[in-house]
Amino acid sequence: MTYATAHRPFFEVSGFRFRLWPVLFAALLMEGLLWLGQQPARWLYKQGEFGDDQIWLYVQLAILFQGLLGLVGIAAMKRLLPAADAHLRWPPGRGYVGLAALIGIAMGLIMLVADFWPELVSGTAPAAPYALNPVDAAGWLAAMLTTGLGEETIFRGLLVGFLVVLVPGRIRAGRFDIPVAAVIVALLFGLAHWKSFQVDPFHMAAMQQLYAFTWGLIYVWLMERSRSLLAPIVAHGVGNAIEVGIVMLLMSAWG
Repeated sequence: MTYATAHRPFFEVSGFRFRLWPVLFAALLMEGLLWLGQQPARWLYKQGEFGDDQIWLYVQLAILFQGLLGLVGIAAMKRLLPAADAHLRWPPGRGYVGLAALIGIAMGLIMLVADFWPELVSGTAPAAPYALNPVDAAGWLAAMLTTGLGEETIFRGLLVGFLVVLVPGRIRAGRFDIPVAAVIVALLFGLAHWKSFQVDPFHMAAMQQLYAFTWGLIYVWLMERSRSLLAPIVAHGVGNAIEVGIVMLLMSAWG
């Protein structure tokens, strides 16, 4: 006697219940927190009368203030929506930090090619706003390494945290399984980089939308696997630092 076995499709959406208002609220909250975090950073930067070479200091301050606002938002979320999980904890088991670092290195290399392929092909120095003296170069690398502290706290900890509860459902492609909320926030994560179209070449701004969306999905996968924000913070920071570090090396070698 033979028995038929159930065949699972490669792509599957389960338990999905769409609500528009949480998505709109998440978009407004994202823009509000990112903007609010920039204001004290901009004020402090102007008070110091720093030059163009020290823009990294403004970036670092903005990251720190955005991270603090994300923590305030998470605290409010836990009171208003106790079922939400911001994954704001040390990994209770396997931390996936090593894997996150390797993923971050791969991300940095992919972003480098996507953003600067014309310069890489022609062998010309990338046009990037990074100072190459030791102090400012180290400042830029430190700022890039800590980007995850601000952005992952807001995007994955806070926004994914409450959207998982308010817009339930999961998406599976093969063995890659993430909540629908991850896709929504990954789209918002890409849109958060919309100003790139105002300051960067079109090919660079367009690619940033694509890889920001893709990275957003991977960050949630790391967060769920490790049950902590630590792994996505590491991947995010390493990826940005790798790209910026190589760009500065190319500026020095080809400039």
